[in-house]
Amino acid sequence: MTAFKPCWIFLNRLNAGLYDRTLSGERVVKRISMVAGEASGDNLAAGLIRAMKQQNLDFEVSGICGPAMIAEGATALYTIDAINNIGIDGLLSRIRSILAIRKNLVERLLENKPDIYIGIDAPDFNLGVEKKLRKAGIPTVQYVGPSIWAWRGYRIHKIKQAASKILTIYPFEEKIYERAQVPFAYVGHPLADEITVDSLDQVRSKFQFDDRDTVIAVLPGSRMSEVKQLADIFVKTALKLQQTHKNIKFITPVASSEIRYVFSQKVNAIAPSLPIQIVDRNSIEVIAAADVVLLASGTAALEAALCRKPVVVAYRISLVSLIVLKLLGHVEHYSILNHLGSAPVIPEFMQGDCTVDNLVREVNKYLEDSAYREHVLGKFEEFRKSLECNASARAAEEIVRILGK
Repeated sequence: MTAFKPCWIFLNRLNAGLYDRTLSGERVVKRISMVAGEASGDNLAAGLIRAMKQQNLDFEVSGICGPAMIAEGATALYTIDAINNIGIDGLLSRIRSILAIRKNLVERLLENKPDIYIGIDAPDFNLGVEKKLRKAGIPTVQYVGPSIWAWRGYRIHKIKQAASKILTIYPFEEKIYERAQVPFAYVGHPLADEITVDSLDQVRSKFQFDDRDTVIAVLPGSRMSEVKQLADIFVKTALKLQQTHKNIKFITPVASSEIRYVFSQKVNAIAPSLPIQIVDRNSIEVIAAADVVLLASGTAALEAALCRKPVVVAYRISLVSLIVLKLLGHVEHYSILNHLGSAPVIPEFMQGDCTVDNLVREVNKYLEDSAYREHVLGKFEEFRKSLECNASARAAEEIVRILGK
């Protein structure tokens, strides 16, 4: 039986798709498992896949995928709809199904090991998977480090156990991982490389705005929990701005038909005559068409900064989420834009401070104080320069280095 052991190993590897075809003159196809948890992660992953195609590497990707990943050729074992909305509020209602998916994914990957596992953001899901896979000898990469700079700093210990390497997207994170002795590489932020918009006139005309219009983009969030918390106050803020500004118009991009319905209902209930367009997705062009952007804290704030648009950030969360945040948070400011420079740059209003009067005051400050507006936009340009590093290509190079080609 011993004499046949090499044959059994060969057959097992063949069945698992891991046969080293260099023996027959063919190239090895690297098997990459990749998991994204929401739309922003899906876009990051798709950019990484495109960049890896330029690395002279034969590979295939499967995992938990969104439409952008699938368009790049990834195979979806699950779609991101199965695990997205993992924020505290969304997680409470879906914890059992998400844990079941994670358990099933780990079992599949341990049975049929990939050459590498890449977690794209979504650390609450990915770190647990990475820890188990790394223990089994599978290289693991976390692309986008958890926001330990803002809260739950204790997770650095789990990160150290879970990830073979962290690919960071913000320059200030380097000190954190260096101090903790976690292998990392700063690659920059893909959005800084990718966000390009038409001239202001072209974008504004697409939404039928003209030079006389003052345009406020209103982004209440991409998660239903965010929209339910902020829709009321955002619509009331828009209504008050309308009462004091001539030719003011509003535009809101929505991430889904469900969010469109909830937000539209709120507009109809509070301000049925409000001059507001509600458009599907297309947040970058909406932001580019605006004079000021009012938004929920999150990736959209960075998008606005990269479009050089003044930002007012607001956020409201449930009581349970607030208690958790107070217990585990360790920063005064939560928007990433107030951490990229040496001092806070933009106004942000959380919880009880998120009032109509506060939001109206800060929007008006941008509209009426040109020196203040230009100061903020100058800081945004500095942020772009620090983040614009050809991130997807640099991340792909790190992946290829780990795989050893």
